[in-house]
Amino acid sequence: MNAYKMILVLTFFIVSGCSDNVDKVTDEHVFKTQTDVLDKAQKIEQSIMDAAEQQKAKINEQSY
Repeated sequence: MNAYKMILVLTFFIVSGCSDNVDKVTDEHVFKTQTDVLDKAQKIEQSIMDAAEQQKAKINEQSY
């Protein structure tokens, strides 16, 4: 009887391990807020670099 129960339990675990829940993975993860902040900081850095490049171009234009 114990062998029957063991086979039943193992079969249950094998079948439950093969569920379709894998397809329901979302884009949410543990560090989503941190990665969002980093993305925002990179965008801000790019806009600052663009502004600095424009200012440098204006200075070069006025000096020649």
